[in-house]
Amino acid sequence: MNTLPPALEHREFADIDRHFAKFIAGFGGGELPAIAAAALSRNIRAGHICLDLAEGPAQSGEAIPGLTWPGQDALARALKKNRATGGPDDGRPLVLDDAGRLYLRRYWEYEKSLAAAILARCAGNAPGPATTGDLQQLAIETALARRFVVISGGPGTGKTTTVLKILERMAGAPGGEHLRIALAAPTGKAAARMEESLLTGDKAFHDRLPKSASTIHRLLGSRPGFSTFRHDARNPLPVDVVVVDEASMVPLTLMAKLFDALPDKARVILLGDRHQLASVEPGYVLSDIAEAAGDAGSPLHGSLVTLEKNYRFGNESGIFRLSGAVREGDAGQVLEILNGGDTAGLVVAKTPSAAHLAEKLRPRILEGFSPYLRAGDPADALKRFQQFRVLCALRSGPYGVVNLNRTIGEILQGAGLIDDARLYAGLPVLITQNDYELKLFNGDVGILFPDAADVLMAWFPDGEGGVRHVAPMRLPVWEPAFAMTVHKSQGSEYDNVLLILPDRGSPVVTRELVYTGLTRAREGVEVWFQEAALREAVTRQVKRSSGLRERLGG
Repeated sequence: MNTLPPALEHREFADIDRHFAKFIAGFGGGELPAIAAAALSRNIRAGHICLDLAEGPAQSGEAIPGLTWPGQDALARALKKNRATGGPDDGRPLVLDDAGRLYLRRYWEYEKSLAAAILARCAGNAPGPATTGDLQQLAIETALARRFVVISGGPGTGKTTTVLKILERMAGAPGGEHLRIALAAPTGKAAARMEESLLTGDKAFHDRLPKSASTIHRLLGSRPGFSTFRHDARNPLPVDVVVVDEASMVPLTLMAKLFDALPDKARVILLGDRHQLASVEPGYVLSDIAEAAGDAGSPLHGSLVTLEKNYRFGNESGIFRLSGAVREGDAGQVLEILNGGDTAGLVVAKTPSAAHLAEKLRPRILEGFSPYLRAGDPADALKRFQQFRVLCALRSGPYGVVNLNRTIGEILQGAGLIDDARLYAGLPVLITQNDYELKLFNGDVGILFPDAADVLMAWFPDGEGGVRHVAPMRLPVWEPAFAMTVHKSQGSEYDNVLLILPDRGSPVVTRELVYTGLTRAREGVEVWFQEAALREAVTRQVKRSSGLRERLGG
């Protein structure tokens, strides 16, 4: 088949989708396998693991002219005539399972292996601890009784305290002095926060904890230029317990590789907020696991404990009430809270037109960023920079991070707080590419500040309560960090947040994105929104096609 169906030329499909469609079409079956292959490729780019033939391609809010979805039966018949497609045991590039889900073989293998590894840890589970009103105690007893447990909860619900008590109990048990513990997170930033929260302070069992937390990639032994890791099933990690923080950010591929590298007897504790944004890469692993664990017939039943009491915000806190309403998808309650007048920790405003954005931003930016720009040393500047951050949903457009960073820079320059130069004292930098030699990772934030010799350096937290510097010319790829996307902010917290939502609906702006943006704030959040767009966002929930929940018995 030399030509593709005209519908695949629509901008909803990328060149990679069309190339893959042509490749699969070459194995026969007519044009329907090409349509299915393009839709599968597009789904994977959107974070899905597979293509459900009954549902069709993931919706992006824009109809695709000329594409009428053929339906599961017609596609299945055509795919069975395609020599690149087969069943799970046929070894072909595409896998069509009995439920009508189409996979790239490697994603099918990852899903299968992860499910098998989790189920093996849940085999023979004793009945869970008796239900108790003390959910923290329930989480502790569950983790001590089982080899696999998920502890979920929003910011401030005590996940860190709970896991510390779990590890202390494990370390204090007979033989606990030899317990090998690994602490890991999906990003360098998340690992640093985990290290700060778990490994600081005076703890009687501190000498039994690891000296640092690690990214999952580093724990597994990433090798530059290779897609495989040093540790796998043939060379398992030397650990007895692995704690993974920010588990909602871990994609299917990485989670599968982690479980593949664990000894059979190793315990796994996943920490995270199942209501946050999913990983950027394909999969919604924590949500799939949580859904399965909620099913009384699943072997995972009882392995999930959700902490509910918030120790950071009171029940009347605006952030607590608003984030809860967003999490539940109750758009009416969300708007009632936002329009209800004074609420502790919550300020609201309408998203201005693009023409008036800079004018509306100016007083908020000067108030929020002036303190760090007037700091006397880099450590103080970094500390003060955590007091305020602008978060947005998009990268492009008037309300996107690129335009906001440019506009904020112009506001600060106009006020005489920064210089008119590409690199200047006070410039916050967001690292977007890992550099293991410099120990700088995607998501790390630093600030340019002169050293004692008045030479401009990029300063970052050193993980031990101090700061370290790197010459700006040595930095890996970075971008300004006055404003960040909510995705990039995941795993971080700030005293106060200005969350700017676009003035109209967008498929990118979902319930999970709004919830994640709100819960980055420790003390106060200001939300700019338009009612119609916000209502649409709160009712739009992320749904990613996957067979993991079904494999786990959910």
